[in-house]
Amino acid sequence: MTKMTLNLTLLFLLLFSLFSTKTQAQDRNYNISISVKGMENKIGILAYYYSDKRYVKDTIYFNEKGVADIKGKKNIPSGVYLIAFPSMRYNSFDIIINENDFSLATDTFNLVKNMTVKNSSENKEMYEDMSFMLPLGQTNDALMKKIKTLQKEDPEFIKTVNEAEKINDDILKHRRQLAKKYPANFYTKLINIMLDIEVPEAPRNPDGSLIDTFYNFHYTQGHYFDNIDFSDSGYIRSPVFQNRLLKYFDNYTFPQPDSIIKNIDYIISKAKVNPEMYQFCVNELFLKYAKSEIMGQDAIYVYMADKYFLSGLAWWADPSKLKELKERIESIKPTLIGKPAPNFYVQDTLGKSFLFHDFVPKNRYTILVFWNSDCGHCQKEIPLLKNIYQDSLRDMGVRVFSVSTEQTDSTFRAFAAKNCANDWIVCADMRGASAFRKEYDIIATPKLFVITQDYKIIAKNIPVEKLADFIKFEEELRKKKER
Repeated sequence: MTKMTLNLTLLFLLLFSLFSTKTQAQDRNYNISISVKGMENKIGILAYYYSDKRYVKDTIYFNEKGVADIKGKKNIPSGVYLIAFPSMRYNSFDIIINENDFSLATDTFNLVKNMTVKNSSENKEMYEDMSFMLPLGQTNDALMKKIKTLQKEDPEFIKTVNEAEKINDDILKHRRQLAKKYPANFYTKLINIMLDIEVPEAPRNPDGSLIDTFYNFHYTQGHYFDNIDFSDSGYIRSPVFQNRLLKYFDNYTFPQPDSIIKNIDYIISKAKVNPEMYQFCVNELFLKYAKSEIMGQDAIYVYMADKYFLSGLAWWADPSKLKELKERIESIKPTLIGKPAPNFYVQDTLGKSFLFHDFVPKNRYTILVFWNSDCGHCQKEIPLLKNIYQDSLRDMGVRVFSVSTEQTDSTFRAFAAKNCANDWIVCADMRGASAFRKEYDIIATPKLFVITQDYKIIAKNIPVEKLADFIKFEEELRKKKER
């Protein structure tokens, strides 16, 4: 099993047991009638959106007239729900539950197009929007397909692009009009976060040049959450809020741990006004960076675990799983990017002992790689590392400290002789006394680190084929600092 597969498996088992959805909704008295012609004496499923998933809330029964009622005191937190029909291969339509007394009526011929709404401005607004959007969406899809068949020099290409842009302008105009027509509605809040930030004209110098050539980006970055009411937890039961939240980190946050951490704390501080929003934002951002395969972003995972989960601020977390999380975090911490590489003893094929820290200062860069001869991934990666080392890395002042995680002398020797370069230090824990498995969190192989002369870890688990480019980049940075 490769490191990535094993790590993700362990991670998901831990994360999903940590997270539990706890709503703060109070019981309300509902009188909602839903009529669907063609669903007589059948059942429907009431479900709600949460993140990018849907969860069942209840089963509803349609009587002999095709009418189902949601009546009486119930705990149904506000948000976007859907009613799906098992007998129709789970075809569904959306419903906003933010009001207590209203009715919807449609038929199975076209659940959305034939919808009528009574006594609900929320659902009236949503279905006005859907009715406007459906034909435009079909037209836009056709235009997008046509654009792919045209050359940019073709006059028809420009004409088609302009038609598509006109549709986008029409949608923007329509949704802004809806927002003005229903200013107090929850659906209007969803419209506002679906719309791009309106950027005012950029300030200019006296000569007419832009003061900030990235003004649009910086303005959007600074006002990205202006239209989000963090006191309203209904957002989290919608299909749009999660994407809006995560897009901020993908598109408007500098991709370095310090910048990401700063913005995480900023958003979570805003979300504290509502317990459900706080829980949602903490969970979503923690999961995003726990799953990240981008080098160095495990520091964000560690930071969030320490600050929000292990400190007791994640009141919803399972206490028994927090203990597992703490152990996992303590395993990761010693080898975060920027940390000094832990020291350890191992023996080479002749039984000679080596202290890792004695080797590191002799080289401009040290590649420390852990492998196992039975690991299929190692059988591909270690020979590749050998080839790249001999082709370029050796001439760049790089040396390799290669460590087998096995203690079987014969298999260790055979693999090393075939796949490791002659001038590598090739060792194993032949005496069964080394702590490297714990210090370097070796739960799967191969595992690779790049370490500087002063013992600092500057990369880990970088793809072998990217090593030469990475070292070149580091050398350029080093030379700039020395000037």
